[in-house]
Amino acid sequence: MRLFMRGTSEQRDRKEPVLRREVRSGSPYADGWAVPGLNLGGGGIARAPVPVWLAESLSAVTACLEITASTIASFPVSVVVDTENGRQPAPNTLPAVGLVARPNAWQSWPAFCMQAVAELQMEGNFLASIQRDGRGAITSLTPVPWAWVSPQVVNVAGVSRLVYDITNSTPATRLLGLPSRLLDTEVMHARARSDNGLIGRSVLARAVGVVQEGLEMAKVAESNWKNGMRPSGYLSSSDWLDDTQVTRAQEILADYRGAVNAGKVPLLEGGWKFTQTSLNSVDAEFLSSRQFSVAEICRLFRVPEVLVQLGQRLPADMSPYMAAFAQLALAPIVAILEAEFDESVLPAGCHLHMDMGGLLRGNYSAVAAANCAQVQSGIMTANEARRAIGLPPHDDGDTLRAAGTTQPAGDGGAPNWPADMPGMPSLAPKPGKRGDGLPAPGTHQNQGAA
Repeated sequence: MRLFMRGTSEQRDRKEPVLRREVRSGSPYADGWAVPGLNLGGGGIARAPVPVWLAESLSAVTACLEITASTIASFPVSVVVDTENGRQPAPNTLPAVGLVARPNAWQSWPAFCMQAVAELQMEGNFLASIQRDGRGAITSLTPVPWAWVSPQVVNVAGVSRLVYDITNSTPATRLLGLPSRLLDTEVMHARARSDNGLIGRSVLARAVGVVQEGLEMAKVAESNWKNGMRPSGYLSSSDWLDDTQVTRAQEILADYRGAVNAGKVPLLEGGWKFTQTSLNSVDAEFLSSRQFSVAEICRLFRVPEVLVQLGQRLPADMSPYMAAFAQLALAPIVAILEAEFDESVLPAGCHLHMDMGGLLRGNYSAVAAANCAQVQSGIMTANEARRAIGLPPHDDGDTLRAAGTTQPAGDGGAPNWPADMPGMPSLAPKPGKRGDGLPAPGTHQNQGAA
């Protein structure tokens, strides 16, 4: 019913007359030019953000983005519904179930999810166009690159609403079936932390200096590699050189510059000398600054540095770093995507579930230990545990076990008691206590065993 009502509301919106003149608020930047559309800053004056393509030229930015987006895209995803017995898997007849398998004709769910996470982190916003059929049911979700979007606040009959103008008119937009304007009821809009509640801002826009500093140091490093002989030493001559000799020397040195010419031995003549140099304090500090720049970028994306820059030693135990990565970097993004998907795409009572337990899929021993604990505790059946690791079901594996036994739940099987449990046969019974058997659950030293 909810989907149908949304569909009819959208049809009424599409029958509106031509919109009145739009009043656009500019976002002034430090270099004096203004960006049309909503003010993305919170305080008026802000530094122009680093272009996404330029920020991704830094390996640390790309590494943080790839590890976050690919990890979230690998999580098992499903649609669940609220029932009297808690949340249960949604029936396959629900149209939204097909969306988590293939949101649109060009993308699978992992590809769609990777684009969503990348846009959310690099642009601060992710926008997807919602297509519906004649009944109002959603048939596809098509991502819209945020670089193509100009969000506007328009006033229609005294009511303000948020719309999204598509500024990029290319064959790609026509192939994706995108109109020139999308209404707020026709999109799924996920936002990063916002200053006005309407448009999100990425960490790259908030911490411009960190990224620009990394780009400047990358330029310096690139220049050093281009001038390949500079770090290794210098040439000196006993006499002053005229213009002809300088030109000749430059032509000779050109054959020894660059990484591809490393290892060539120059032939020196006319009293020339080559003096080898070592890494000075300035260069050593530069290398240290580059490493610190990587740490700063990892801090922006909340990715543990050890996952991006391993250094000389690999930590013996990666579990604390993976736990911090899941809790600080992944969980907030997953929560945003689930909430926006529930609100914009799914009918009432349905929810998108992205199982972060998929992080364990790369650690077979951890998965096996977790499954064994849950089967022995009566939380899951043996067949559920077998399906989790890709094994076929067993004939008698659909029954929950009683805690700590091999018997079905309800058969009164005794639980597994630790060896040092008070009252165990291996320990002397406390004087004055009745009973000589195993202690009953919830008792101490056989108190209440009768």
